[in-house]
Amino acid sequence: TGLSLTDVPTCVAGDTRVVGGHACVPHSQPWQVAVLDMYKLYCGGVLIAPRWVVTAAHCTTPGVTTVALGKHRLYAREAGEQRRMVARRVAHPGYDPSTKDNDIMLLKLVAPAAISERVRPIAVASCLPEAGTTCVTSGWGATTSPEVTYPEVLQCVNVTLFSSAECRRFYPDSITANMICAGNVQGGTDSCQGDSGGPLVCRGALQGIVSWGMERCGQPRRPGVYTKVCRYARWIRDTMDDT
Repeated sequence: TGLSLTDVPTCVAGDTRVVGGHACVPHSQPWQVAVLDMYKLYCGGVLIAPRWVVTAAHCTTPGVTTVALGKHRLYAREAGEQRRMVARRVAHPGYDPSTKDNDIMLLKLVAPAAISERVRPIAVASCLPEAGTTCVTSGWGATTSPEVTYPEVLQCVNVTLFSSAECRRFYPDSITANMICAGNVQGGTDSCQGDSGGPLVCRGALQGIVSWGMERCGQPRRPGVYTKVCRYARWIRDTMDDT
């Protein structure tokens, strides 16, 4: 089951979700995309070019055919919102579902998004900021854990980047060079945040894609794990050029 954009929200198990966040300033994340499965929220995504959305490779399903852009209130019709059909899905060829390594996928839209104040691509980072940098992740995921509720408006949460060594201490034997951790060592504000496939934005650039984390959210010393987007800048560029 999923979230219908018109119905009262229903529960979806197993999502990566925003915990301890707050409502984003409306339309302050104009690159935020809702990836829809049969018109229900399935994953987050990020607009990186007028015809291209990046999301997580584990967000693949035959029903993912549409994206919604320019949204703040997920269940309301809003001025300036856009819907686009997905023409092609290109998952990273190295994606490993068992380890979530290379958890990144590109969606090519049938028609380009109309760029506006509410719909705007974000630059893909080419290098990683230092540990300790404060970043923002966003999504319409559940806001409490483990009791699942869904917010109507886009949620934002500030998280701190961890070093690779810290990340590996949190999750021994699970972290590859293609992953970054971000969260709050006190717990409670995030840990598994955003919708899977949604953005981690640091200093105005896309640094991460929500990939995985603890199923119980907001646990102390359990950060969320993100695909390290800067390692895929060339693959993204080449895929967009070739497709």
